[in-house]
Amino acid sequence: MKELYKELKAYGKIRVGIVGCGLMGSHLLAQLNKLDHFIPVAIASRRIESIQRACQEAGIDQAEVKVCHDLEEAKKYIAHGYLIATTDNQLLTDLDLDCLVDATGNTVAGAEISLAALKKGIHLVSLNVEMDVLIGPYLRELARENKLVYTGTYGDEPGSIQELYEFCNFVGLEVIALGKGKNNPLNRHVTQEEVREEALKKGLSPRMLTSFVDGTNTMIELNCVCNATGFLPDIDGCHGLKADPESLVDFFGPDKKIKKTGVVDFVHGMAPGVFALVKGQDAMMDKELQFLKMGKGPYYTIFRPYHLTSIETPISIAKAVLRQEESVLSTDLVAQTVAMAKRDLDPGQSLGGIGSNQVYGLLTSASRAKRENLVPIGLLTDKAYLKDKVSKDQPLTFDQVDLEDTLLYRIYQEM
Repeated sequence: MKELYKELKAYGKIRVGIVGCGLMGSHLLAQLNKLDHFIPVAIASRRIESIQRACQEAGIDQAEVKVCHDLEEAKKYIAHGYLIATTDNQLLTDLDLDCLVDATGNTVAGAEISLAALKKGIHLVSLNVEMDVLIGPYLRELARENKLVYTGTYGDEPGSIQELYEFCNFVGLEVIALGKGKNNPLNRHVTQEEVREEALKKGLSPRMLTSFVDGTNTMIELNCVCNATGFLPDIDGCHGLKADPESLVDFFGPDKKIKKTGVVDFVHGMAPGVFALVKGQDAMMDKELQFLKMGKGPYYTIFRPYHLTSIETPISIAKAVLRQEESVLSTDLVAQTVAMAKRDLDPGQSLGGIGSNQVYGLLTSASRAKRENLVPIGLLTDKAYLKDKVSKDQPLTFDQVDLEDTLLYRIYQEM
């Protein structure tokens, strides 16, 4: 980290654009505005009011912000030190940026933003795991072809898990399982109306909190880990264990609940942390791990009790711009988070997608999804409609759905 900071000081100011003004995007704006070696140049959101509110919370004077939708006008304002606020995502990819951060969480918008940025020679750091699990490998290869970086971010749970995975591999620990804590009880069938009051208290949209409670968000985060490591859930949707770091080891082994190795899962009782369940490579390593109070063996929990989401994103931005290094990689689509019916659904119904009242996501292998023609939940939008009746807790197939013709869907088909 010391060397990276030296490189950052030598480079000067990293010019950053942010798309998305929800919790992560607005917090990142406030953080970058106070860091010495970063300049938030422009931020885009569907509503200017959201940007204005974020600026106010960040302590940015409204006089320093210019609402703009014209490229030449935006360039003039930036030259005079103003922050550009816009509803035009495309405008940001036309600006002179070192890095663009996708904080939308919207799969369709994320694909458009990412492709445009990479074609314009801008490094892309993505907080949009929802989109990454669908076309991340495609964007990674496109970036490399253009000598650019497309990457996930440190701090988000997939990034924190991958850091643990790389550390364990580097020092010779055999990784048995990877996973994360879940912050709230699991209710696959929850609706936006049921969580509205709680969501507003937390500063979240009801749709976003719905995607947390129904497990879709957890499935997608673990999906990203699968695509980066080749691991898979032991069962579709994972077990959802109840454990603490000390007792987690009791669930794994030839005579235990989870007999396989190379698995992902989520755990009630370990939020907001992430973990790697490992095995020592020999008796000498076992002896030292036990001396260090890591447990009795043969399995040990390497636990990180936090992940700092967008607070760690500047590290990923700096590594992308200064070193052309990726923080989090999706190397292959080995898993899919497929759409399941939250209730009995009728033909003609709009499906909504992630965080809707119609469907939730379930993690499974990509081979099963392909074999059974299952639809990833991230492809569903408000303009996706059901053609056939589907019963509660049944998966949706491509034959049963009319999907919106989006850039995301076309790239997915091409892959």
